[in-house]
Amino acid sequence: MANRYTSNHAVDLGTIPYGECLDLQLRLVGMRKENSIGNVILFLEHDPPVYTIGRKSDPGNWPGIDPVRTGRGGDVTYHSPGQLVVYPVIELSENGKVDVRAFVRKVENAVISALGKNGVEAYIGREEPGIWTVEGNRKVASVGMAIDKHVSYHGIAINISPEPLEGFSRISPCGLDPSVMGYVDIKRGKLVQSLIREFSSTFTEFSMIGREEFLAILENIPGPAGAQQGTG
Repeated sequence: MANRYTSNHAVDLGTIPYGECLDLQLRLVGMRKENSIGNVILFLEHDPPVYTIGRKSDPGNWPGIDPVRTGRGGDVTYHSPGQLVVYPVIELSENGKVDVRAFVRKVENAVISALGKNGVEAYIGREEPGIWTVEGNRKVASVGMAIDKHVSYHGIAINISPEPLEGFSRISPCGLDPSVMGYVDIKRGKLVQSLIREFSSTFTEFSMIGREEFLAILENIPGPAGAQQGTG
C-alpha cells in the first residue's frame, strides 16, 4: 500500500492568494528536502491579481507598478484568474547531480506536449522566453523557476482565457511588447488532467488528490517537518 505521506501528489488548489501559495511552496520545499513528502505538483489560479518580478528584472518594464519580489528567474509577469499556474515541487538530483537547465526544459516540453494533446501546437521561444503558439505566434505561457539546493519551486503560468491579457497590457512582460501575449482555449480541468499525464510520463507517477485531503496530510506529517513548518 502506498505511503500517503511520501506518495507523489498532484493537487488542484483552485484559487489562492499569491503570498499564501508562496508560503505553502516554501513549506513543501522544506519537507521535500527532508524526504517527509514525495514530489508535488500544485495547480491553481492566483486571486487577487498580482504582478511579480524575478531575480533579473528591469524596472523599465513595469512603470507605475508595485510588484512582489520573488526568488524565481525571469523578469516581470502577471497572475490573475483565467491563468492556470503550475508549481512543481520536485527533487531534481540524479546520481548526486542537479541539471537545472535540463529540468526546466523537461517542464517546458511536458507543457508543450499537453497543449498538443489538446489541439494547440506550441514551441519554446528561442530568442524570447516562454511558450508560444505556432498559430498566431502568441506567448501563452511564462516560465520562472527557482531551485533550493535540489528541489524546485515556482513554475509556469498558462493563460487559458483572455482575462489576464488586460493585466499584461500595463507592463512589458519579460521585456516584450504586451501585444505578443495570448491564451489557449482549453478547459481548465481538461488541461490539468493532460498536464498530470505528461508530468507523470516525464518524471514520476503523480496521483490526483483533493485540496483538503492534501492539506490534512501536511498537518499530520510525522516528525519535525510537520511541527516546525507553517503556511503563514
